[in-house]
Amino acid sequence: MLPKIKTIVYACDLDGKTQAAMELVLNLAKTHDAKIILMHAIEPLNTQASNMINNYVNEDIREAMRKEAISEIDARMKKLLSEFIEKYSEELADLEHTPETLIVNGVPSESIQRVAAEKNADLIVMNSRTHGRLSQMIIGSTANKVIHTSSIPVLVVPIK
Repeated sequence: MLPKIKTIVYACDLDGKTQAAMELVLNLAKTHDAKIILMHAIEPLNTQASNMINNYVNEDIREAMRKEAISEIDARMKKLLSEFIEKYSEELADLEHTPETLIVNGVPSESIQRVAAEKNADLIVMNSRTHGRLSQMIIGSTANKVIHTSSIPVLVVPIK
């Protein structure tokens, strides 16, 4: 029996160049009657930046800034999703499940896989930027890390 796609996790970086990937995710969801989870991972600050902020900004202000950032990201995700659903309203009129948005904190590659496991996803969809060979060797890429460590299929959509 062929595997079924019931849940798709779309790890979106909200770059603004998500057109091709978002269209593909919506098409896959419609074709397979699958649920979409549009997620974004907020990467933690490195130690140096975190220490600097903690030394100069009190805890109440840091918490307010964090809440404001999450609120802005959530608004951007919902706006992106509603724009695509409106743009393709006729094609998506019979979309079985309302897409879910999710914001998580953590290293993106680990967060993507954690969300996929928690939501019992059958497919992870991601964007991929073109990095030079040197930068990929030194820092790697989120997509590359997910591809090589995921236990479920990963579909990578190139950003041009």
